[in-house]
Formats: sequence, C-alpha cells, structure tokens
Amino acid sequence: MITNERQYKITRNEADRFRKAISELSANQPARTDVHPRLLEAEREAMESQLADLQAELAEYEQLKSADLSIITMNSFDELADGLIKARIVTGLSQKALAERLGLKEQQIQRYEAERYSSASYQRLREIAGALGVRIKNDILLPVMPGNFGGLVNKLRQVGLERDFLLGRLLPSADAARASGEVATQDDDTGLSAKVGTILERVFGWPHDNVFGAQALQAPRFAAAEARFKMPAGRRQAATSLYAAYANYLAVVALKGARSLPKESIPLDATVMRRYILDRRGAIDLRSALHAAWDLGVVVLPLRDRGTFHGACWRYDGRNVIVLKQTSQHEARWLFDLLHELFHAAQRPDSETLEIVEADETSAERRNSDEEIAASQFAGEVLLDGKAETLAQAAVKAAKGSVELLKSVVPTIAAKSGVAVGVLANYMAFRLSWQGVNWWGAAANLQADDGNPWMIARDVFIERFPYDVDNDLDRQLLDRALH
Repeated sequence: MITNERQYKITRNEADRFRKAISELSANQPARTDVHPRLLEAEREAMESQLADLQAELAEYEQLKSADLSIITMNSFDELADGLIKARIVTGLSQKALAERLGLKEQQIQRYEAERYSSASYQRLREIAGALGVRIKNDILLPVMPGNFGGLVNKLRQVGLERDFLLGRLLPSADAARASGEVATQDDDTGLSAKVGTILERVFGWPHDNVFGAQALQAPRFAAAEARFKMPAGRRQAATSLYAAYANYLAVVALKGARSLPKESIPLDATVMRRYILDRRGAIDLRSALHAAWDLGVVVLPLRDRGTFHGACWRYDGRNVIVLKQTSQHEARWLFDLLHELFHAAQRPDSETLEIVEADETSAERRNSDEEIAASQFAGEVLLDGKAETLAQAAVKAAKGSVELLKSVVPTIAAKSGVAVGVLANYMAFRLSWQGVNWWGAAANLQADDGNPWMIARDVFIERFPYDVDNDLDRQLLDRALH
C-alpha cells in the first residue's frame, strides 16, 4: 500500500519501467530463438502480473487522494491500520501534518504506517483516530457456518486469509475468473466451494468439517521455526502464519519434485564457496549463485508476494530448500539473501530436519542472533572476496565515524577496491543493523537497477526443477506461485 508521495513517485517509475520492458520483450521475442518459448511466455506473464500489482497500488492511492468519502469500510480488525492510513490520505493530511497534531516526529508516523501500527499501543491508536477526526464503528462477528462461496470467503478473512490471496494464489486461473465474476457461469458455486475446501485441506491441513462448519479456523504454526522468528504482534500474526504455511507447502512440493537432484556437501567456508561458484559458473552474480545452489542439490524457490516473513530455509529428509522472498528489484540484495540462506542450509548437515523462517533484516531477532550475524558475514565475505570487514572498516574510517557521510563514501571505497557498490552497501547495512542503525534506505539508493531478480530466480527454477510432481493440484499451485 502506498502511503506518501515519495512512494507514489517510486511506484509510478517502476510501473513505467515494466511497461517499457514488456514492450521491448514483445518487440524482440521473434529474434530470441535461443530461449525456450515457455520461458519467454513466463517472463512476459510475470512482468505483466507485477505491472498489474503496481497499477493497482497506484490506482488505490490516486482514488484515495481524489475521493470524497465519508466512510471507509473495514471487514475485520486486521484492517484497522490500513483504514487509518486511508483516512489520513483521504483527508489530505501528510504524515508530517499528522505527526505535528500528535506532537511526534514525522519519522515516527512513517514507522507506524510501515509496520501497520503493530507496535502502537491501544492509547496511541485512539490518539491517531482523534487526530484524524474519525469515528470507528464495527461489529464483532462470531464464527458462522458458510452457506455459499461468499460465506466461505468471509470465514477465511476472519482468520487472515484474504480474498485476493485466495483468487491469486490458491485457485486455478479458470476458477478464479469464475469467482471474481470475470467469466459468467450458470452453475451454482457448490463446486467452487468444494474445490476451495480441497485446496485448503491440502495447503493448511484444515479438514472439511472445520472449513464448512461453524468452528473457527486456526492459523497453522511452526513450533521449530518460532524460536528463530518472532511472529508480528496481534493483527498480523494470523496472516504471517498462513503465508508461512503456504510457503512451507510449496517448499515441500518442490522438494518432492526434485528427488533426483544430487545431495552435495555445502561449503561453510566463504573462500571455498566463492571458489565453488567461480569454478563451476565463472562469475559471482545472482544467476551463477542460483545455479551453484542447484548444483549442490539445494532447491531455490522464489516468491514475490509482499509482506509477512522475509525468507526461509527448510530441510526435510536431509534435503534443503530455500525460499527467497524479497520485493527488492536489486540483484545484489537477492544475491546476498541467497548466500545468507545457503549458510543456514550448510548448518548441522547430519540433521534430517531444519526450519528457519527469517524475520525482517531490521528485527531484533536477526540483530541479536549469532548465527544470523555469521550468515550475513559469510554472504559478505563470499561476495567481497574475503575483504568484507576490511572494506567496512575502511568506509567507517573514511566517513570519520559519521553514518550520514557513509552514503558518499561507500561508492568511492567500492570503486577503489574493484567491488560492486551495491554489494558493499548491503554489507554495510547489515553491519550497521547489528548496532541498531537502520541504513537500508541509503543502501537501496546505492543499488544498481539490474532488472528483475525475481524473474532470474524463477527462470533458473524452471530450467533446473525436474518437475517430478505426481499430484495435479500440487503442480497447479506451484505453477500459480511462479507466474
């Protein structure tokens, strides 16, 4: 959700870039005989899907800015934060103006809205509503037995599974078109509801009687992973648990479909890992590192949904799968995250199982975990040829200890050392996060706009995945996630 003019301009530029890329792809497609038609089609569909997401965000913000609304409808308590943000935009208040009414700094409102008020107290929420001049009126809805598809959608929303996710990720395209009304049908929705029930049981483990009965649904939990990942507060916990369960389901499907992959020992030494990638692929970039991971027998599944957790590494029956979930368009970020997760995948190789769900890079869990710090150091040393700490110290020294000067210093240090500025910027951001300093915004501004790293990871998945998937529903849902 776009919350201010700066984000609006960035999103608009991203949309323009995707339109241009789609146009160029269509113009050049006949000449690209070296690429399989399926990959070209998937590449175009992925860009069109991302463009549609960006256009939807732009349209929502533009509508809110121009709307003459007296009521903003919320379907659940989970939507309270978005309702307050929308109310601020509709009333024409900037984040700075709202902060001034509350006697706060603008950055505090920005943080509140970025985290959807998850850290705000009840009293603070009342103050926000008062400053906006809005009244909140809602009902407490008790669990009900869904009598049709619409009732089922409402029941799923109560547990945090939104209609857009149901249509966009869980239902096959044809059924989603029926459910959204894009395709007219004379049939009742009994068959559609039954199909949703089958999918929900397959993905989340909810039995038919629970889905279609009056009993409330409960979001799945990962006991082993929770020690490594702090769930967000209250309102987002159910949605995060649901998405983690969905990603875990896809990861298990991918592992089963890749049983024929080799099981190689994953290097824990950064020098050895760097040499492994160079010897086999000839370069240290995202595509080369992805192929190296697959060579090691590690499945790398890229997802591009916004929010919830940051990434994951799971191991079952001795086989590893990495879920990369990064909305950044910068290849250096994806490359850093991949190597970070490969370090986790190399841990405790004799253990048959492993569950690591990554929190956001600014979270206390990642800042205070020795293994998380070691994983980031490993990624930095691989990418910076063993000079990560040396270059970080040189940057700090050149900036005379000033965080504000680092943005101008890092490019100079990178150029002198012959390393990519984006890679060094990412390492500096991780390095500073351990000290409680959030430098991610500055690091993002130093990144090169490489194109579409999600598409790179998706194309490598399609190229390397054996597709040994027996269940048609599993295959459909995996394909849905990759388009």
